[in-house]
Amino acid sequence: MKKLLVLAVCGALCTLLCVSCEEVPTKQETPDIDTAIFVLNSGGQSISVIDLDSNKVFQNVATVGTSPNQLVYKDGKLYCVNSGSNNIMVFDTEHNYAAETPIALGASNNPTNLVFVGDNTLYVACLMSNKVLKVNLATKTVTGEITTGVGTTGIIYHNNKIYATNTAFNGTTYTYGQGTVQVINPGTDAVVKTINVPTNPFDLKPTADGKIHVVCVGNWIIPGKIAIIDPTTDTYVDSIAISGSPTIIDIDKINNIGYLSVYSFGLVSYNTATKAILHEPAAPLFSKNVSGVLVDFDSNVYVSVWDDDQVVKLDKDGNTLATYDVGDKPSAMALKVE
Repeated sequence: MKKLLVLAVCGALCTLLCVSCEEVPTKQETPDIDTAIFVLNSGGQSISVIDLDSNKVFQNVATVGTSPNQLVYKDGKLYCVNSGSNNIMVFDTEHNYAAETPIALGASNNPTNLVFVGDNTLYVACLMSNKVLKVNLATKTVTGEITTGVGTTGIIYHNNKIYATNTAFNGTTYTYGQGTVQVINPGTDAVVKTINVPTNPFDLKPTADGKIHVVCVGNWIIPGKIAIIDPTTDTYVDSIAISGSPTIIDIDKINNIGYLSVYSFGLVSYNTATKAILHEPAAPLFSKNVSGVLVDFDSNVYVSVWDDDQVVKLDKDGNTLATYDVGDKPSAMALKVE
């Protein structure tokens, strides 16, 4: 998925604690950990686990598929969306990350992200087939297909509805059409509304006030924006201008801070309530190449650093709290707190 992320971006376009670990070529025995960050190492096609209680890192706990894009943790299981392998791999975190039978999604779908709706149903955004697939977890089969817009990437479940972003990228002309967010009713699996948003919508998250903030990357000429959607009316109500090309977002709902990775600049932030920019790309909160962003329940911010094979823990002011050596080319992360 790194190639796809670069395509989306280019188309728009002294630590207090250092933890190092010994790299091992085979799967490492790993205990069940109560508080952890799971790290998807896209270059190494592996998963690392950061034990936040002991600050120990376990490497190569599982091997993933081709072009892995997303990790999701739920109820003792870790789900990895593999864009190139066209499947979802499932690992049992309570039994040494034993791999279950993968969920096959079908050739040429290029899945990017998934979301749970209830305990046994997944909806998966598929970039190349322009679909959202419905998956039954009990049978591990695709039970439905929903035709969406061109280049479906981001997906969330919010306010009892599914929201999916469509970049509208034309691979022949290397241009972007009208970006959209589509609203899907999971009761009928029908698209009930299409919302026009700025150029190249990519990622999205809900905020503390219930709104949805959509990262619109922009293109070679148009800079990025955060599009704000009101889910009570499913309308595009406001936007926040972001210099450069933002890609990945996570939100601290306690302090109303949105954190964005901005291509070639690093990590920037803004106030989700007042819409004020707190850290511009010209003076970022964190200046290295950020490929993943995750906020925990204590408002700590974790960034995966693609070039350094590290995850860095920051406070909301950008102070480094810890640095963890992980696998090759870390990207997405998932949080476990019990």
